[in-house]
Amino acid sequence: MKKIFKLNSTLLGSILASVFILTLVSGLEASGVLDPQKELDAIKKEFGSVLKLKGTARKEINAIANLFAPGSNLAAIDITNASGEYCMLEKVTKHNMIHFSSAPEKTQADIVYYLNPKTFIENGLDVSKLPRQPKELGEMIPLQWYYYDGTYVEPHQGTQMNKEFVIMTVNLK
Repeated sequence: MKKIFKLNSTLLGSILASVFILTLVSGLEASGVLDPQKELDAIKKEFGSVLKLKGTARKEINAIANLFAPGSNLAAIDITNASGEYCMLEKVTKHNMIHFSSAPEKTQADIVYYLNPKTFIENGLDVSKLPRQPKELGEMIPLQWYYYDGTYVEPHQGTQMNKEFVIMTVNLK
């Protein structure tokens, strides 16, 4: 009798799991998630500018995308609330970053480089003699290096970082 009950409970568990999966798939089909045309339209909407790229530009974007693969030492961070930028942080030292503006036509800081000043200092540069990074967005001059000492809210990050950086912006659009 116990063996039959065990078999029935196993069978019951399988039936319940199957019903759950069928319900989930039916719900997805009804919502259009599994509709190939809707999926393609969503991909075109989200990645249209990438899909238009050709040649080296497309290869370069793919190379960057591959850097975010699982196990990578690169983190993608959304800081659009602070500055309208996305951050790529190297996770080994957490002391080097690149920011990309989500709306480059609205800023002079399309790309912002944050570098650990250690190598500069070891090679004789007194980073404290660089202009201090402005405390407000939109005040950096492109291609000018700045020094951030970590003691105030860094405007692009929207937080006090508590470590030094040398920072430069590039204006492309």
